Amino acid sequence: MKALNIFFILMIVSALIVGCGEDDDHRVARPPDDVEQQISQFSMVRTQNGLTKWKLKADSTTLREEEKVSIEGVELLIFNDKGNEAITIYGDKGEVDQRTNNLKITGNVKGISSDGGILDTEEIYWRDRTGKLYTMPGVKVTITHEDTVIVGYELESDPELDTANLKSVTGITRAEEKEK
Repeated sequence: MKALNIFFILMIVSALIVGCGEDDDHRVARPPDDVEQQISQFSMVRTQNGLTKWKLKADSTTLREEEKVSIEGVELLIFNDKGNEAITIYGDKGEVDQRTNNLKITGNVKGISSDGGILDTEEIYWRDRTGKLYTMPGVKVTITHEDTVIVGYELESDPELDTANLKSVTGITRAEEKEK
């Protein structure tokens, strides 16, 4: 009987020792060396001379040492020079350069201007110093407003999409004007 009690005590002690080891399923992966912080539900506001230039929201954010902020689940609201909402841009991912306040948004990029214009592309940049949206050469852009669709490449535009320069415009479509 004494041997049976010792056997059970040894089994319990063994189970405790094995159970107290590291659990591979609960181990947290170490972030890359250049990552300083990772944040969920991030927001950032850029102001200049008392006016809001843009407001950024992201589902998740990674702050890096080299003054770059990587973002996912992006919503960027850009204001015009008068402080009015100009365009809201959505995308899968992006990056903020904290030194220049320039932004890059990639993946399923969709912009909706304050007057209902729609911009579709895979990648877009915001140059903070000039207040311009632009894409790199070879990036297709579609702008739709009311009954007009414009397709081209290498966009440069004000945030309202009022003055949009495109290269290699491949299609301009307008519905026929209705009789008055």
